[in-house]
Amino acid sequence: MLAFRLLRHSILQLTGNLGAALTLSVLPLLLAALGIGIGMAARQALAVGDPPGIIVAVVAVAIVATFVLAFVSLAASWHRHVLLGECPKVFRSIGGSEARYFWAAVRMSLVIMLIVFMPMILIVALTSALNGSIYVTMLASLIIGIAVAIIGLRLGTGLAGAAIGAAKPLTTGWKGTESCLGTLLLLAVFSQILQTILNLASQIPGLVGLVATLLAAWLGTLLSLSIITTLWGHFVEGRALR
Repeated sequence: MLAFRLLRHSILQLTGNLGAALTLSVLPLLLAALGIGIGMAARQALAVGDPPGIIVAVVAVAIVATFVLAFVSLAASWHRHVLLGECPKVFRSIGGSEARYFWAAVRMSLVIMLIVFMPMILIVALTSALNGSIYVTMLASLIIGIAVAIIGLRLGTGLAGAAIGAAKPLTTGWKGTESCLGTLLLLAVFSQILQTILNLASQIPGLVGLVATLLAAWLGTLLSLSIITTLWGHFVEGRALR
C-alpha cells in the first residue's frame, strides 16, 4: 500500500536524522522562547492601566511573528537538509529559502480558504433550509474535511519545493500528485491516527505530562514536515521509498 510506504518512509526519515532534527530545532526553540518572553513581559507591562489598542496590536504581531519565524526556519532547513543534503547548523542565517517558504505557505492558505469558502456558505444555507439538520452538517463537514486534507497535501508538497528554490513549487507539487488522490486520503488518515496517538501525551499529569506534550508536539511537527518532504521527493523528483 503506497500510503503506508509513504508514511513509513517519512517516519524512517525522521528517526534516521534525529541528530540533525535536534540541531535544526535549537534556533526555532530559541525564537519560540523569545515569543513567550515578549508575551510575558508585555503582560506585566500592560497590566497597569488601559493600554492603547495599537500597543496591544504591535505586541500581538511581534509574538505571532516570532512563532511564524520559528516554524519557517525549522521547516525550510529540514526540507533542505533532506532534499539537498545541506549540513545542519544550530545558528544559521534566515533568508531566501525561509522567505520563499513563507510566501508559498501564504499562497497555499489563501487558495484553501477560497476553496472552502463557497462550500461553507452552501452548508450554512442547506442546514438552514433543513431546519438545522445535524446529519447534513456532519456529512457536509466530513466531505469538506476530506477535500481539505487532500488539497492540503497536494499543495503542501510544493512547500518543500519552495524551500529548495524550485520554480513554481505549488504548481509543480499539485501536478506531481494529481494521480494519487486515494493514496493521499489514506496518508492523511494514517497521519491523523498517528498524531492522535502522540496527542495522548497531553493526558499525562504533572511535569512529566508537560515534557511529554512538548516532545509529542515537536515530533508531530517534524513528522508533518517529513511527509511533505517525502511527497516532493517521491512524486516530483522520483526518489525511491524505503
